[in-house]
Amino acid sequence: MEAGFTYFDTAKGYLGGLSEVAVRECVVKRYPRESFTLTDKLTMSFFEKESDIRKVFAEQLETCGVTYFDYYLMHAQGKVNYEKYKKCRAYEVAQELKAEGKIRHVGLSFHDNAEYLDMILTEHPEVELVQIQLNYVDYDDPGVQSRKCLEVCEKHNKPVVVMEPVKGGSFVNLPPDADKILRDLKGGSNASYALRFAASCKQVFMVLSGMSNLEQMQDNISAMKDFQPLNETEYDAIGKVCEIFKAQNLIPCTACRYCTDGCPKKILIPDLFADMNAKKQYRDWNRLQMFLKDKSNP
Repeated sequence: MEAGFTYFDTAKGYLGGLSEVAVRECVVKRYPRESFTLTDKLTMSFFEKESDIRKVFAEQLETCGVTYFDYYLMHAQGKVNYEKYKKCRAYEVAQELKAEGKIRHVGLSFHDNAEYLDMILTEHPEVELVQIQLNYVDYDDPGVQSRKCLEVCEKHNKPVVVMEPVKGGSFVNLPPDADKILRDLKGGSNASYALRFAASCKQVFMVLSGMSNLEQMQDNISAMKDFQPLNETEYDAIGKVCEIFKAQNLIPCTACRYCTDGCPKKILIPDLFADMNAKKQYRDWNRLQMFLKDKSNP
């Protein structure tokens, strides 16, 4: 807050249900409401019918300790859940709450292909903001389609919030040859290049970063306090890093854990993916075997 970074993003299910509580205790109770921007989300698993939405929303306001949200997003939109939001008139209810002064801007977060995003924004031109996964490895990935989703947002003139700019921390501890490429630039940390890449993209007005200690926060602040777009030399270096990642054929998991929340067998999918990637990166067979032995759910 003192450094001028005042945008906070939360959701009812984050951190095992404690994220909204953390927002209340760490931000809302300490600072005037107009001094920060707060974004919350309507998550599919917390409502089954239209009448549930207002109840969930009221609980979120109470838990966060606020009377309104600056942004309220339809969470993780895509083929798997969009029809449920339509059936329950979630977009319409959000507009009603906006008219009542309880939401200032309605948006969506998105996890699907660009064509589907184009369809949603065509059906709901009232959407004011789109949150997408964007980082330098996923930018041209045919599955994530970050570049194409960005182009769809530009087509519909929607500002973009970026999630996963450091890909769940994957771009901090790079493979040795990739790490050397960025270190040789002598222009900042590995994470700083990832943040600046996302912030350099057209339509982007906010880049979100999950931080787990004070050092990471200080590093992120230093990278963005006096923001400078990437230059040609830095773009070239990041291109080489991307080629190294592609050559490893890693599983592109960001550990968002949405899959574990919905898994009927409670399989720790991101953890298994992480260990498989570690095996590929570092030839660490022992780590994978110990994980399978100690933590997997039969």
